[in-house]
Amino acid sequence: MPTGLALPLGLRRTAAPATRRKAIVLATAFAALAVSLGGVESRDFREKAHPSLIRQADDARLPALDVIVGETRPASGDAEELIDQLGGSVTHELPIVGGFSARLPTRSLRGLLSSPAVAHVWGDGRVRMSILDLDLLDGMDSVAANKVWRQSIRLPSSYTGAGVGVAVLDTGLTRVADLGNRVSVRVDFTSDHDGYDRFGHGTHMAGLIAGDGALSGGTWAGAARKASLISVKVAGTDGSTDVSVVIAAMQWIVTHRAAYNIRILNLSFGTDAIQTYLLDPLDYAVEQVWRSGITVIVAAGNRGSLPGTINKPGDDPFVITVGAADVRGTASTSDDVVAGFSSRGPTHDLVAKPDLVAPGIGLVSLRAPGSTLDTEHPTARVGDYYFKGSGTSQAAAIVSGVAALMIQANPSITPDVLKAALVGTAKKMGGLLNLIGTEAGAGLVDATAAVNASVANTYASKPANRALLSLRSTGAGLIQLSRDSSALVYSDLDADGPLDLVVGEVDALGNAWLGSTWSDAWSNNRWAPYVFEAIGWDGKTWGGKTWGGTSWKGKTWGGKTWS
Repeated sequence: MPTGLALPLGLRRTAAPATRRKAIVLATAFAALAVSLGGVESRDFREKAHPSLIRQADDARLPALDVIVGETRPASGDAEELIDQLGGSVTHELPIVGGFSARLPTRSLRGLLSSPAVAHVWGDGRVRMSILDLDLLDGMDSVAANKVWRQSIRLPSSYTGAGVGVAVLDTGLTRVADLGNRVSVRVDFTSDHDGYDRFGHGTHMAGLIAGDGALSGGTWAGAARKASLISVKVAGTDGSTDVSVVIAAMQWIVTHRAAYNIRILNLSFGTDAIQTYLLDPLDYAVEQVWRSGITVIVAAGNRGSLPGTINKPGDDPFVITVGAADVRGTASTSDDVVAGFSSRGPTHDLVAKPDLVAPGIGLVSLRAPGSTLDTEHPTARVGDYYFKGSGTSQAAAIVSGVAALMIQANPSITPDVLKAALVGTAKKMGGLLNLIGTEAGAGLVDATAAVNASVANTYASKPANRALLSLRSTGAGLIQLSRDSSALVYSDLDADGPLDLVVGEVDALGNAWLGSTWSDAWSNNRWAPYVFEAIGWDGKTWGGKTWGGTSWKGKTWGGKTWS
């Protein structure tokens, strides 16, 4: 879930950078922000902070908040003095964003937001994703729960996904028997330079997509147990990364799609950014992947049941956005509901999302021993080799596996036709809101019906997205507005050792962001020299350069909780 960016994952808090910072020109990003904050003294305090931060402040159990304060007049000391009056303390000056970081009593947030000296407040706290007691949540033992989710989506036995490449853009993979030798290549955009999963999220997703259950006698097999995996690692031990790294990773996938028969991209992450998809660089990138012939499947997010909580890039109308269903321990859909944590549409562009849902509660998949999630949540272990979790990340992984079965059944199927088949064959769930599609989209994925529709090419004449062709994203917006509102990204932009704040129109390498520029010529890409590649589990190639990687404070991978 690893969701953050939200592979719904957790974070380790990192030390704030030194006061000395590399000067980064924020240009249009903060110019636009300044314009939007005009007349700030008359603004309602709820306009100055994300609703999630205000909800945190209303939680009496939380004694203090770590925040970033944007000042109306950065040259004055008014906001800093107010922090002191409210019983808080300034922790670091952040002139690069026209403000400072501070620790504040929770009860004082509303007073801070009410001050004309304050333009905006962002959350800067450590967010740790938690594992719930899922046996209480799903009401049955793990073996029964696994059998039920497979029955509920009518997973066929006649197809295995053999030969179909699924790119897992995530936290890397751990070498485990259930993945066999079906990992075609490991690509690593982090400073780890090995492709292995130190967080634990990517391995869990891979097992749901393509684990064969070798260590459990087939009990914990994924949806497409013989599919090939292309691991593209963008986050390390703390499960964090930057939007620019993710976009570069997607470009690698498009360039190498033929070499590894990449037909599906699984994106179990997201941000809470609300920039219109028509301009957003992250949305533009997923559309480029889609247009290259790769089906993009994205987690809806774990931000709860309120409308308008779909994460980016799941807000893009072209891709397949997946929410999480609670199948209530039965194979029938009559009692199924959308999981309480699963994000709902419509998007901020009023696009109806999610497209459909898949089981997302109490799912057992591969464990990454010694990883962050494994260490922090030992009670989620199932035996020696498996791990239990819940979220829209897991639901998206299941749909990616189903898509692999569909492509094996009909190798010529296009992303638009595949999407139409998945949505067109989904099963309506119980409950009025589910029946009219406002929460569950088309309903619960039906693997057998979707595969049969692929074989018959039922939807070839009525592909999805036909009405959207004139509404493609231009990618001309700001990358800063693609980033999560409650996260800060740090990278060693000038290769001098200390981490620098990545903000404004720059990428995680410190280069000026080039907007919607996109090229298949990976060998000429500025990221290429920094990326580690290993064929399978053994062979290694690498461009040779090192970089400091990234460290995030705040929510990553778009999820409130791992469960």
